Amino acid sequence: MKQVSDLEKLRFYRDEVKHEFNLLAMRSTVLVTCQSFLVVPFGILAAAGNFRSVIIPTYLIAVLGIFVAFVLKEPINAAHRTIGKWLLKQRTLLKTSEELKDLALDRDMIPDVETDVRRDKDHEKSLAFSKLAPWAFCLFWFAAIAWSTIRIVAGF
Repeated sequence: MKQVSDLEKLRFYRDEVKHEFNLLAMRSTVLVTCQSFLVVPFGILAAAGNFRSVIIPTYLIAVLGIFVAFVLKEPINAAHRTIGKWLLKQRTLLKTSEELKDLALDRDMIPDVETDVRRDKDHEKSLAFSKLAPWAFCLFWFAAIAWSTIRIVAGF
């Protein structure tokens, strides 16, 4: 069996990280696209002259928005976890390989980053949108439900 060089391992790890980031981008795009398709009919219904007559579909759209955000939250989180695992392998390799020391960035040499990728604050910031977006959409839809209920109760 052929021995795999450290450079080949690094290329493999980076390809896997790239693959997972592509999946994360796709999942985040699906989330935003689905939500945008729900906001439009919600807005149309909210502008109805007789809001009371459309309150049930309005609530249903909001519930669907929450459901979509929760359903997509786990695949997004799975991509985050997998990216973290591949980055840990990559950073361990970069810290231990004499062959690769020149290829390491400052971020790869953060103390204990090979055991906890969250120590890389730039990496954490790069994931902020995909981590927070499902929660932000849920918050939006809960606010939409509350506003719709206030409109019905207050009569405007």
